[in-house]
Amino acid sequence: MQSVNGNSIISIRPGKAVSASSLIGLIFMILFGAGFTVVVANVLFSEDAPLGVIILFFIFMIGWMGMAIFMLVYHFLNLNRAQGVPLFEVEIAKGLADEATAQDPAGRPRSRNDVNK
Repeated sequence: MQSVNGNSIISIRPGKAVSASSLIGLIFMILFGAGFTVVVANVLFSEDAPLGVIILFFIFMIGWMGMAIFMLVYHFLNLNRAQGVPLFEVEIAKGLADEATAQDPAGRPRSRNDVNK
C-alpha cells in the first residue's frame, strides 16, 4: 500500500489465536459487567445512595460495557475476515540506503571505526 507522499504503509493485525482468546475474555467481561451492574445498582437504590454516586456508577458501567462490546466486535470481525482487520497502520519512509547506514540508532554520525566494532 502507498501513502500520499510515496512511503509504504504496513498494517499490524492481531493473529487469529489472539482474537479467539480475546473473545473468551471479553464475553466474561460483558457477563461480569452486567451482573456487577445489577448487584451494585440494587445496593445503591436500597441504601439511598446520593444521586451523584448513582450517576457516576452508571456512567462508568456504560463505558465498561461499551468498550467491551467494541473490542468484542473488533475481534469477531478479525476472526471472520480473510485478511483480518488492521489494529493500526505504520508508514515506512523510503530513504536512500546510504542515509540509513550513515547514522547509528542514536542519531549520531557513524565513523569508520564503528563498523569494525
